[in-house]
Amino acid sequence: MDERQHCRQQLHDLLHAEYDCAGKLQTLLAEEATALTKRDADALEQLVLDKNALLQQLETLQHSKQAVLSRAGYGHTAADIETCLDWCDERGQLQRGWQLLLERLAHCQHANRINGATLESSRRYAQQALSLLRGAAIPVSLYDPNGSSNAGHDNGRSLAKA
Repeated sequence: MDERQHCRQQLHDLLHAEYDCAGKLQTLLAEEATALTKRDADALEQLVLDKNALLQQLETLQHSKQAVLSRAGYGHTAADIETCLDWCDERGQLQRGWQLLLERLAHCQHANRINGATLESSRRYAQQALSLLRGAAIPVSLYDPNGSSNAGHDNGRSLAKA
């Protein structure tokens, strides 16, 4: 097996493994969204552990891919990866796999951002409820005439009064 074929085979295996791992992450993120909606703390705790394990696995696969690229004389940027894929795979099959992986990772990133926003919203709601129970004042978000937030400043109006 020559250098190109060897590089192609290694990248094929790594891209396939990354794609599978990202698919598991995508499924897990959907489960996390459900657990957040249901406020299932036990499920969330396990999902966070599982998510961290998958992220570690993706990182390990990425390091392996970078090592293959380095041995072939390429850098680690997306453009370097695409150039290397063009070099070692004349049929362009790996390029399609690379694009599918990037799409799946983008979906994961989007789902993770949504889950993070949901979690932050729930955290703020719980914090406000605790403040009410403790009899503490709840800070009111204020907005200036430009619509910018001025939480804690006296020169804006309460959103309820705006």
